[in-house]
Amino acid sequence: MDNAEIAPFIGPNGLKYLNVTAHPLNLFDLDHGEFVVPPSGWVVNVEIEVLASRRVGDIQVDYTRPRKDTATEGLLRQWKARDVIIIGSSTAAVAYPDLVYAPVMVMKNQRLTKVAHARRFSVPVPDDEVATATRRVGVGAQGLQPSVVQVESGLKGD
Repeated sequence: MDNAEIAPFIGPNGLKYLNVTAHPLNLFDLDHGEFVVPPSGWVVNVEIEVLASRRVGDIQVDYTRPRKDTATEGLLRQWKARDVIIIGSSTAAVAYPDLVYAPVMVMKNQRLTKVAHARRFSVPVPDDEVATATRRVGVGAQGLQPSVVQVESGLKGD
């Protein structure tokens, strides 16, 4: 997919979103209510590599990791440089951390809804990362305002 063929969606909150899933995403903003971000026409699919498998009772459990595509990563970096919030699957967020964000679903009456936060996203952090890592994440009211968050991971026995 060529960047010239796709365009970000500008939400009622003024933020630019690029939906790289195959379906519309329902987002909710406290100041602007619920709105729909249509698919951009570009789906970031991620190939999964099976590292090992084992049987647990009657089922097979595969241990996997996503494989990055250099061309896809380059296109994502171009969009990120334009202050566009790229929303994709959790698998895409694992494959391309800090480039693709996974939606964080809205809770209503102690139940998950089919609506995600418009200003809150997820960047999964694998357990095998260094025990303490610094990640740049976050979206502020003025557009993309990265903040530094200390992430504790890989600490066993806590």
